[in-house]
Amino acid sequence: ENENGKLIATGGDGAAGIGGGLYGDGNDITITGGEITATGGDCGAGIGGGTSAGGKNITIAGGKVTATGGKGAAGIGGGFYGDGNDIIITDGKVTASGDYGAGIGGGNHGEGKNITITDGEATAIGGLNGAGIGGGLQKNGEKITVSGDATLKIQGGPTDEWDGAGAGIGNGGRHNG
Repeated sequence: ENENGKLIATGGDGAAGIGGGLYGDGNDITITGGEITATGGDCGAGIGGGTSAGGKNITIAGGKVTATGGKGAAGIGGGFYGDGNDIIITDGKVTASGDYGAGIGGGNHGEGKNITITDGEATAIGGLNGAGIGGGLQKNGEKITVSGDATLKIQGGPTDEWDGAGAGIGNGGRHNG
């Protein structure tokens, strides 16, 4: 972090903006303030896991955080084929966008479990077939809790010609035939 509290982090191919590299998990990440912009490289989460890796124990307790997943990844949580588990937002202004993954939760074919938002403002936008908060393409979102003075703006990802739309909060889209 630099003097004025701004951090811009961009992952290389297969790596998260903040978290794991290629095939590496992004675990035990805590953000307590500042202005953070994190963009995943191809198949990496904005904040969380890299390609084929998960993001676990991610806490945001303040600041302005913008996280954008690379191709097939969650904004905050799992990379391509990675789960996003134990994600906690207790304060701050968070904007998270996935790509075939959840905004907050699992990447493409990744679960999103134990996600808690108690305060602050969260905007979560699922990528194609991904939930806003929860599972990525064809995967579940479980144990998602919203309480306290949280303000949410949630959008599930759209459908494509094979799989359905992602839920706002819950599961990613699945094949209907």
